[in-house]
Amino acid sequence: MKNNQSERKKSALPFRINKQSFLGVLSLIFQELIDRLLTKFHFRLPKEEEVLRRVRKNAIANDPSSVLKIIDDFAYKKTFLMNIGDEKGLILEKAINDSNAKNILELGVYLGYSTIRILRNLDNYSKLTSIESNKKFAEIAKEHIKISGLSENHELLIGKTTQIIPTLEEKFDFIFIDHWKDLYLEDLKMLERKKLIKHNAWIFADNVILFNLEDYLGYVRSSPNYQSKFISTKREYSKSHPDGIEISIFKDEI
Repeated sequence: MKNNQSERKKSALPFRINKQSFLGVLSLIFQELIDRLLTKFHFRLPKEEEVLRRVRKNAIANDPSSVLKIIDDFAYKKTFLMNIGDEKGLILEKAINDSNAKNILELGVYLGYSTIRILRNLDNYSKLTSIESNKKFAEIAKEHIKISGLSENHELLIGKTTQIIPTLEEKFDFIFIDHWKDLYLEDLKMLERKKLIKHNAWIFADNVILFNLEDYLGYVRSSPNYQSKFISTKREYSKSHPDGIEISIFKDEI
């Protein structure tokens, strides 16, 4: 596969900040610092554990919508959660249905929010494989998915994508990318090298404007093997901070 984009030195952070969304990222960093201080001094549980507690108490068993609503309400009313969110989540669900995907790969799970949105749109003959590097988050996600009644047709792998992707064997026709931002392009290229991307597979990348993903965008937009389109959005749980989604269709089986 051709790549006309020069390789950049990797950031010391798991992301580079896009100037267009500097205030949006700054607000997230500030909120995260506040959350960690409150947790450190035992004023409250870690926010992820608090979300799980609320889901256990208030969610309706086997009702995915009730789980999603509890998570959304927490993110809007309490503190930020790095899910795809309700507005972009609808775009993800539409893409899943429009693609008619049967074998889906999710890179980045967090609390299982996007996982639930994907799974509730799959039929009995479809499968979702998810990869999450944080063991604590993965365990919370598992419980959220179980409460939603969507554990079937789902495999959750715990570990780094750079270690797990080389072990995968089946080809995927939809790939959802929403993990460490500096890994978007690296992991996509690894999937290509392993020949794990089907012809006409959809690659759905979140947060391409909130963070500086010029390398990734340059690659999928310039390569003859991808047909890409950009969807302008707001950052999850925000009405003002800019963000966007890039959907790329893989046009050639490597």
